[in-house]
Amino acid sequence: MAYTPPPVGRRTTSGLYASMVGAWKDYTPTWTASSSAPSVANGTLTGRYVQIGGVVHFAIKLTGGSGTNWGSGTYSFALPVPAAAGTDMIGDCFTGDSSAGSAGYSTGIALVGAGSSTVSAYIGGKNASSALSNANPQTFASGDRIWLTGAYEAA
Repeated sequence: MAYTPPPVGRRTTSGLYASMVGAWKDYTPTWTASSSAPSVANGTLTGRYVQIGGVVHFAIKLTGGSGTNWGSGTYSFALPVPAAAGTDMIGDCFTGDSSAGSAGYSTGIALVGAGSSTVSAYIGGKNASSALSNANPQTFASGDRIWLTGAYEAA
C-alpha cells in the first residue's frame, strides 16, 4: 500500500494513521527445521504484518503445546512477503522457557537474508552454534515460546 499523506490542516488521529498505512494482517507462518520437521500440533503459531510502501513489519509468536514436536536442527519461519535481494535485515528474537519462570528468557537477533522468504534467529555466541534450534538456547517443551519481530524491504 502506498503512503498517502494527510490533507494539510487535518487533525491527526489513530484512524487517520490507519487509513494512511493500512491495518495489520494475520497470517500463519510455516515453521521448518534443518534436520527433522517440527509440528505445532496443539500449540499455537501466529503471525501478523503490515506493509507500508516497500517496508514490511512482522511479528511471529510460537507457543508450544503438549503435543508440539520441536523437530531438530536450526529453525526458520516463513515471511508474509519475500524480502528484496539488496540487503540483509536484522530484527529481534526473544525466547521463553516456561519451566524457568522469569529467569528463563533469552534474546538474540532475527535475520532476514537478502532475497529470502524466511526469517531465522541467532542467540548467544557468534557462530553457527548460536542458531535458534530445538537445543539452543534451551531444550524446548510445552509452554515455551519464541517471538520474532522486525522490518525489511519487500521484494
